Amino acid sequence: MKAPPGCRRLSPLGVALGLCVTLGFTLGLLGGPFRRRSTPSVPCRPRSHVLFLKTHKTGGSSLVNLLSRFGESRGLRFALPHRYQFGYPAPFRAERVRGFGPRGGKFDLLCHHMRFYLPEVQRVMPNDTFFFSIVRDPGTLGESAFSYFRGAAPAFRLSPSLDAFLASPSRFFRPGIRGNHYAKNLQWFDFGLPDPVDPKKIPEILQNLEKIFPLVLLAENFDESLVLLRDRLCWPRDSVDLFPHNSRGESRKKISQEQMRKLRAWNSLDWALYSHFNRSFWRQAREFGIQKLRREVEEIRRRREFLAGKCLRGGGPVPAQAIPDGNLRPFQPPGGEKILGFALREGLSPQDRELCGRMALPELPYKDLLERKQFGAKNESLG
Repeated sequence: MKAPPGCRRLSPLGVALGLCVTLGFTLGLLGGPFRRRSTPSVPCRPRSHVLFLKTHKTGGSSLVNLLSRFGESRGLRFALPHRYQFGYPAPFRAERVRGFGPRGGKFDLLCHHMRFYLPEVQRVMPNDTFFFSIVRDPGTLGESAFSYFRGAAPAFRLSPSLDAFLASPSRFFRPGIRGNHYAKNLQWFDFGLPDPVDPKKIPEILQNLEKIFPLVLLAENFDESLVLLRDRLCWPRDSVDLFPHNSRGESRKKISQEQMRKLRAWNSLDWALYSHFNRSFWRQAREFGIQKLRREVEEIRRRREFLAGKCLRGGGPVPAQAIPDGNLRPFQPPGGEKILGFALREGLSPQDRELCGRMALPELPYKDLLERKQFGAKNESLG
């Protein structure tokens, strides 16, 4: 009897070959000896040379606290300004760093306010320095800047309200007047980018900037940013424990969609900058793994909640006048919004008090503390 088509009898050789193929495939699935073993991943090496470009009104003070604690606990050398900023708003100069000189050597960490200028930064930091920064949607940053810098930016000071300013910005804004850089494209300015600029050159400018800053965090996704930052720096989990510094009190206002649209249009260079690095951030997040990212964020928030309950009176930020320790009271901008700070719980052990106190310490007194440890008595020369 003939076998039906497709079911003809196999030769002994065909049967043997079929068994070999099937066996090999099965062993491959089971991870047997025929499977190519993956190369074990090489442990990363923690970075100790880091530059953080602290942009304005983006959550940068919290990151400066994080970097200050990491560097202090490991005896790293900070590039510190003679006062509190590196001659801002003038471009960064190496001579503005205390201790810089022919015999001074280079530094490990640089994280205080400056207007970025790469050639001068390279005189201060080692060649293997990791550069990162943080940006924020100008649709919300603009409102925060208007409230915070009313006393510093003539364009804001002359305007009776944010709505009045947005209705006719050119009525109040004059380029080149000291302080008015706070009123337009502030992040673009902080990165030291050219203004005015040919719109056709903006994509190329931003691509080149990304080569310098391989990681730019997002203020709106702050905890996700901490996860990616820790991964890139290869730092331990507790290194990204922090309390959110410089949060606003009841003065914070809800922004309408129309106000956001106008703020983005007015700050068009900032919007281009933010849009570029928003895409870059989420591309890196996908490479890291979104599910893994979410798990890490949950862990960061769990640890923060635990530490806040352990360290802070009331478990969170409080008005400055409610903080008995004057060293923990945050700077209050003249004529601007009220900035919250942290009061420590009573009865902390000496070890917990040191940890909690460092986490709660505002940027300016922390800078003074680092300066005393690094140089001794405070130097008041040079701005």
